[in-house]
Amino acid sequence: MRGRIVLGGVAGAAAFGLGAAMADNAPPPDAFSKFSTVNAVVLAVRSEFAPPGGHVRLTIFADAETFLEEAAGKHDATVNDDGVALITLNGLKSGEYAFVAYYDENDDGKLNRNALGKPKEPFVFSNDVRPKLRKPTFDETKVAVAPGEVVVMTLED
Repeated sequence: MRGRIVLGGVAGAAAFGLGAAMADNAPPPDAFSKFSTVNAVVLAVRSEFAPPGGHVRLTIFADAETFLEEAAGKHDATVNDDGVALITLNGLKSGEYAFVAYYDENDDGKLNRNALGKPKEPFVFSNDVRPKLRKPTFDETKVAVAPGEVVVMTLED
C-alpha cells in the first residue's frame, strides 16, 4: 500500500488527512509515490537548477519551542538525474514536523548568508513557505507525517 503524498505549496491544515494533496505547479502524486516506503517518511526535494551530484541539506524541527534553534535531525542527499534529492527518514515517528532544505552550492556543509544574515543559497521550508521580511513560524511550516508518506519540497533558484 502506498502512503500519502504531501506536496509543497499546500497550507498546513489543508494537507492533513486529505490523501494526496496537490499544488498548482506540482506534478501528479504518482510521480513521487514510487519513493514511498512502509517504514519511513521520505523527503523528496526537487529542483530544476541543481545539477546531478549536487548536495541538498535538510534540517528537521520537532516543535515550536525549538524551531530554527535546535534541530531534531540533520540529513543530506545527492541530487539524482531527475533533479530530485531523496532523504529517507527511518525512525521518524508520526507527528508534526517542520523541514528546511537548501541546495549547498559550494558544498561546504552550511547555509551561507550575506552580511544581513539572509541566505545566499537556495532554500525552502516545508509547505513551500518562502519568507520575505521575517522568519516563518513553526505553525506555517509544520507538516503532519507518518511512515509511508512522501513530503515533496521544491527549491527555486
